[in-house]
Amino acid sequence: MTANHEPDRATLFLAAFNDIEAFLRTQLKAELSDSFRWMVGQAVKRHLINEPQAESLRAFAELRNAISHGTYHDNLPIADPRPDTVAEIEKIRSTLLNPPLALELLPAQKPLIFKLDDHISAVLEVVRTTFISQVPIYQGSEYVGLLTTNTIARWIAADLKDNAKLDARIIKDVLEYAEHSDAAVFLPRTATAQEVIDTMTGPDLPWSVIINEAGKKHQKPLRLITGWDLRIMLDKLENS
Repeated sequence: MTANHEPDRATLFLAAFNDIEAFLRTQLKAELSDSFRWMVGQAVKRHLINEPQAESLRAFAELRNAISHGTYHDNLPIADPRPDTVAEIEKIRSTLLNPPLALELLPAQKPLIFKLDDHISAVLEVVRTTFISQVPIYQGSEYVGLLTTNTIARWIAADLKDNAKLDARIIKDVLEYAEHSDAAVFLPRTATAQEVIDTMTGPDLPWSVIINEAGKKHQKPLRLITGWDLRIMLDKLENS
């Protein structure tokens, strides 16, 4: 403790590090023999933290060892973390212990939903008058596909080719031009912002994430998360 009885930076750093280590060990059901570095790697795979945070934690593990096992002088640790280091590890602890949900970081939204037999002009009007570039399509309560502006462009190019007219009338006809990449991924309303970010930037690169109650295709969407929303979540996580 310092003279004014406030915890010194080393104490604050160790408290945050110990909280993180204990949380990861419990969350991952790790054995005592499992190393901290291993737990950090698993935390990334489970969308608990991102890779930059993981790199920081690996570096912090070295600092923890220096503080905990170094030689003390006048009861003070040999290593004293910088204020920004303490702030960073406390921020990671907060993210781990109280991860923000995607729906908490994004503005409320009532997703637009169209049906297979809706006229394509309804979607074209949305594209013309808004910034919306993709809409989920349902048959009854079952999701059947994502209609994107890419799909619409492919339809227009193909449909105009034969007679210079757009012959398709309903969404079902246009959706036939969708490619495998024109896809959405379903996640439950409990999905964290980090989980959504990792999903949208992962190897499959889906156009959108559809959030509903339990992440099932037959459930009503609560929110459509697109690339615009991805930027919002990244900014809010960075500045939280």
